[in-house]
Amino acid sequence: MIKIKIKEAAEILNAQCIGNCDCDKYICGVSIDSRSVYEGNLFIPIKGMTSDGHSYVKDAVKGGAAATLWNKNEPDPPVNIPVILVDDTIKSLQDLSYFYRNKLKAKFVGITGSNGKTSTKDITASILSQRFKTQKTMGNYNTEIGVPYTLLSLDEDCEAAVIEMGMEKAGEIDFLTHLVQPDVGIITSVGLVHIDNFPSIEEIAKEKVQIANGIKDKGVFIYFGDDSLIRDTVNNSEIKDSIRKQTFGTKEFNTLYLKSFSEDLSGITFTVSDEHLGELHADVLGKHQALNSMAAILTAEELGMMPEEIRLGLLKIDKTGLRNEIIKINKCTILNDCYKSNPVSINAALEIFELIRSQRKIVVLGDMLGYREMSHDMHYSVGKNLASHNIDELVTIGQEAKYMAKGARENTNIECIKEFDTKEEATEYLKKYLNENCSILIKGSRFLKLEYIAATLNDWEEN
Repeated sequence: MIKIKIKEAAEILNAQCIGNCDCDKYICGVSIDSRSVYEGNLFIPIKGMTSDGHSYVKDAVKGGAAATLWNKNEPDPPVNIPVILVDDTIKSLQDLSYFYRNKLKAKFVGITGSNGKTSTKDITASILSQRFKTQKTMGNYNTEIGVPYTLLSLDEDCEAAVIEMGMEKAGEIDFLTHLVQPDVGIITSVGLVHIDNFPSIEEIAKEKVQIANGIKDKGVFIYFGDDSLIRDTVNNSEIKDSIRKQTFGTKEFNTLYLKSFSEDLSGITFTVSDEHLGELHADVLGKHQALNSMAAILTAEELGMMPEEIRLGLLKIDKTGLRNEIIKINKCTILNDCYKSNPVSINAALEIFELIRSQRKIVVLGDMLGYREMSHDMHYSVGKNLASHNIDELVTIGQEAKYMAKGARENTNIECIKEFDTKEEATEYLKKYLNENCSILIKGSRFLKLEYIAATLNDWEEN
């Protein structure tokens, strides 16, 4: 993590350091949450939609913060701690991270995509860690605040950093990639995610491809080659000649392509076109994870890793939570996949759900957010497409998800369809299945926090 004198941080930010305390002291790392401050941290208060971090500086001091940033337009800065006065604490967080990034000697991998970026991050980090001291984005810190926070949290002796980049608005990927300056940039996929902020999926693709803008000279740009939209967008974009392009997918024209695939609940087994790798195993679920693994393999090979290191890394993936978690409660098996929801990720979850054998199969789907005027049609289409899966019961949660129920009623043979307004109501209903031989898939947008369902059902059973 960053370690510099308080006054040096002020100089980097072209800011004034005030207060009656010693600005020659060192800061060790940063915090943007007063509840998780460590001794010596620089506290960076963020002003958001519902809360203002400036209100929690006293708590940060109690937690051991050595100094704090402070927006100049905020009244009454604290007097018992060194204060660095800045115009904008978010921009200062970003500027400080840019300075620190340029001091690090690590190889950087930047990953974006509508689906698959977090899993690809986890897989890539696992493989690289077999040779390098590797750190990665933790949780969902992939925004204009989360990425600089992640950069500032990297150790000085980090050798490989795997950084996830999210996107909710135009220009965000371009900004983040110039901040990260990746040696390897990856696009896992392009889909109708955050379409409410973009006029078309073509515009989403253009924004994703901007990750190439920040890739270092002689770096490599890796992307999902099966997708003609991505290919066409890359071909029509101005990408530096010094950047090499590599692709992965199922089709033989890709740099690395999938040759065979099988899976069970213990994980996936697959082979790829690089015969030196042999048969590969990974303790993740779904064919899409083989594709994500291929992006990670190309990255590892780019950084000079050997086949045995790659094979071992695939067996030791430290997975980010709420994605395809298998939870057993008595006779009931829950597939907890509620980190996010869109048509592509729902279909991937349903394919994994097919692997679970039980007498009754129940699918719980919540609202998908961010589709504007397309929302009703998108939800209806998801319900309609359930006809291709083996489902006994559909439970929907939320107002938009009612259109999933409508699509299912009009186009499938699902015998029981229940609609609920809240996750609490749905959980109460699902309680009766805890002692039955059944399986339950739970899937919904992050905003809904549907992990509540599995946690509550588990608590009820334990008590």
